[in-house]
Amino acid sequence: MSQPDEVALLKKARQGDQSARETLYLTYFSGNKQVLKLLSREVKNPADREDILHDAWLSLIRSPAEFRGDSRLHTFVYRVVQITILQKHRSDRADREDKMVRLTFEFEGEERERELAIHDYQFDRIDAGETAEKLYAFLPEPLRTAFRLRLSEELSYEEIAAVTKAPVNTVATRIFKARALLARLFGAPADGEEIRSRGQLSR
Repeated sequence: MSQPDEVALLKKARQGDQSARETLYLTYFSGNKQVLKLLSREVKNPADREDILHDAWLSLIRSPAEFRGDSRLHTFVYRVVQITILQKHRSDRADREDKMVRLTFEFEGEERERELAIHDYQFDRIDAGETAEKLYAFLPEPLRTAFRLRLSEELSYEEIAAVTKAPVNTVATRIFKARALLARLFGAPADGEEIRSRGQLSR
């Protein structure tokens, strides 16, 4: 198709000509090998590729920008798809940032922060209690109980000792080990006491 024909085709598609719109999509979008390679390289999910292709096609049809034929329509479409991919990546990144929760925990007397994606836990709404329960699930007993009583119930070491019927020094050791384990799981530096095995942790 010549450049004047391409200009005419896009003009008709923007005016609502269904045949022109179909030809535009099949020839310059879904049938454009360069565009398909770009999508395959930049977008992992095949379903997302189809959505992006359709969104780019709609964007071109609805765009007020004039196509004068200074470049070939294949090249023009390629740029439109590139922009649509970029917008998709930005949108996905914003969604991920919206679905992050910032957690703070104490490790060896130092307060640390860690961001966790809500998606990792497969729920969309979150509160502090639900987050804490997800963290506690990483811990073996009896560390879990001691840590939960300390953080969620805000009991003193003496009160935890009374509830769990364990010496205060044992309670302190369990809480220390729980903090150390969570710190290691979420990427904190491996300083302090060495944790060698799950069996040792559960003492």
